[in-house]
Amino acid sequence: MYIEDSKEIASWMSRAASNGRFGIDLEFIRERTFYPKLALIQISVGTDLALIDPLAGLELGPLLETVGEPSITKVVHAGAQDLEILEDMAKQTPSNVFDTQIAASFLGLGLQPSYSLTCEHFLETVVHKGESWTDWLRRPLSDSQERYALDDVRHLLPLHDHLQAQLSSDGRLEWAKAEMEKYASKTTYHPPIDDRIRRVKRCGSLDRKGLFLLRGLFRWREDEAKRCDRPRRRILSDELLVEISRRAPTSIDSLERIRGLDRRDVRRFGEDLIVAVKQGLETPEEQFPPLLKKRRLEPREEAALELTTSALRALCRAERIAPPLVGKSEDVEDLIRSYREDEFDASQHRLLTGWRGELVGNKLLGFLAGDFHIAIDADSGFPELRSSR
Repeated sequence: MYIEDSKEIASWMSRAASNGRFGIDLEFIRERTFYPKLALIQISVGTDLALIDPLAGLELGPLLETVGEPSITKVVHAGAQDLEILEDMAKQTPSNVFDTQIAASFLGLGLQPSYSLTCEHFLETVVHKGESWTDWLRRPLSDSQERYALDDVRHLLPLHDHLQAQLSSDGRLEWAKAEMEKYASKTTYHPPIDDRIRRVKRCGSLDRKGLFLLRGLFRWREDEAKRCDRPRRRILSDELLVEISRRAPTSIDSLERIRGLDRRDVRRFGEDLIVAVKQGLETPEEQFPPLLKKRRLEPREEAALELTTSALRALCRAERIAPPLVGKSEDVEDLIRSYREDEFDASQHRLLTGWRGELVGNKLLGFLAGDFHIAIDADSGFPELRSSR
């Protein structure tokens, strides 16, 4: 059941290379730390399953060398966090990843279907999930924990076979693979700081100066969380970062007046926060980032947004694809906002490019032009877009 040394890991990875693939899953704990604590690695090669205990001090090099190897398919389910850990450990950007969750979402199973649901639906196999919230860092692991861990990779390769065949039959294999390509992008694991700042809660309420201060405070929190190995929110919440950026306190007294900022945090971080704010205030205004706010939609655009969102959902439901996988409300809003502009560029819109453009993009443009309308198909019962001519 357990791989005992690095030579055995190398042997398993040699077999994986010969087979062209292997399944992998990680168990880790990250609730109380900045860096996830890797507790267990499960792999499947052919019909064989094994556990690797990273707490036993094994040299994981033979496994990590496969992370960026394009000739070996790494089969995962909902692998974003697992691959983030592997990318950091291997110092390689993962390549040739097949995510069975993404594949299943292209075959009518909804957005982010669970591993157990995917196995039950496509393999008619029941997977028990009784150890989901177990403490994987405690040793020894129980028989139940080990069985659960092995089950997490037991069905990955059969799922890979089944899902690839079904996607190919439905003409969606390239669509799914294109979506999985995100795992091969370095920015998936190391996004630009401005992209990360846009995900900070309430950052849209700041002016240009506030956004620049937020950038410095965000970097400070990131460095402090790494240094202390604590979750970002345990250092300072997003809301407090934004409020400090808005008020720009330059003294401990003014910092203490900010609602929600604990005095213990002021004692620990106060001077650092003041330094970060002062450095930002000394920066020339021309270096401030542009505002994140978008212009308000006109009344006719708001009406078009409601109808186009309905059209997108109708198209997705008819194609058995969860609408959020195809596009979010802000994607539709961006399309509506620029559709009637003189310099409208379809290549700049997420809904109009790649597999999304093939599936819904041209139809949405036709809907906006009045060439299509929404109707219920009498046979299928699903809404669809029909020609208005």
